[in-house]
Amino acid sequence: MYKKLKIKLYISFFVLITIFSSLTVNGQASIASDKNANKDAADSVHLVIDNLNYEKLPSHFRTTSNISILENKNLNTKGLKDLNISGSQQFSKLNIDIVKKSINTTLPIIDIDLRQESHGFANGLPISWANYHDNSNKGLSRDEVLLKEKKDLQSIKLNKPLTFYNHPEITINPTNVENESKLAKDNSLGYIRVTVTDGALPTPDMVDFFIKNVLSSPKNSWFHFHCKEGIGRTTTFMIMYDMMRNYKYATAEEIIDRQISLVTFTEKNIEGLHSDKRLTFFNKFYEYCKENGDDFKTTYSEYLKRTANSHMENHVAILI
Repeated sequence: MYKKLKIKLYISFFVLITIFSSLTVNGQASIASDKNANKDAADSVHLVIDNLNYEKLPSHFRTTSNISILENKNLNTKGLKDLNISGSQQFSKLNIDIVKKSINTTLPIIDIDLRQESHGFANGLPISWANYHDNSNKGLSRDEVLLKEKKDLQSIKLNKPLTFYNHPEITINPTNVENESKLAKDNSLGYIRVTVTDGALPTPDMVDFFIKNVLSSPKNSWFHFHCKEGIGRTTTFMIMYDMMRNYKYATAEEIIDRQISLVTFTEKNIEGLHSDKRLTFFNKFYEYCKENGDDFKTTYSEYLKRTANSHMENHVAILI
């Protein structure tokens, strides 16, 4: 009797353990499945309209020829007014003339396109292919980005209804699809494409590419910087260019503060531009400019390798 009861208890206990294990495994599988589903959703790429400001001045427009916004802010503005740069959100074919008039210069304007994501214009509207984090082309080289963008734009069928993931209420029948290089050329603008992932810092090779191209541009050019929203990448490169030209007249902190103050940003935007990672990059780039700013013959990539090796040698010497 006792043995039978003991066997029954063992069997019951085993069944409970089996059920519990099954529930745990299934629960973990369910959680893993949810995570995969969320990842798939975040990685899904859709055609979107970049902004609805396509017939008026793009958001976050600012220019260094008008620094009245900096009055009473106790900022060092030395060298800023002669910097000849501006920045904004992505423009369109429909408001590019408004941007040019707002820049208000007789100097040749060069469009510095900082977007890594595939983008272009359909019937003049600014469009792009975006996932949740807007980093669908992350990890691709500049050449690979340009090739993918060409294929993405060619995938749009002319005279066929086209809808947009973020604005399903808008439908167009595209009769014209073009990239930004062509749009810039048709509007008498120079064009430089520097591919940078949204929300990330530029890679050393893209910093090298940027420096080489701005220095080889015609003297007294005006550079108009833009990314998708005119915040992170745009401000970062405006700060970098300011440092290249004015490291002798302003500190890194002064240059960062005055570029951020040229336009009204949210507190969240400002916090992002002051993140530890970004400030470390700015300070490193400023030191690079101080050391190489007379001719920039040493590339930023070479500078990083040399300073890293020097740091390692000093670290070894201390250990010895």
